[in-house]
Amino acid sequence: MTEVNKKSSVESYKFHHIDTDKCRTCKTYACEQVCFRGVYKVLNKESTPKCIVVDEREDYCVKCHLCTTACPQDAIIID
Repeated sequence: MTEVNKKSSVESYKFHHIDTDKCRTCKTYACEQVCFRGVYKVLNKESTPKCIVVDEREDYCVKCHLCTTACPQDAIIID
């Protein structure tokens, strides 16, 4: 009997993102600070900060929604 892998092998499935029209990269870097899995990272903190999603693997994010709660601009969307 053949075993069936029930998990998708596609790792590029985007299940959360940052709405760049709303994100103002707050001075507290809230998403980066609250994410204990390290999914978010703020680049160029000294000059022009930019918040990015570092790891988009669906199994890496535990969907705790700490980031969506912490974001003062409601710029993080988790599907």
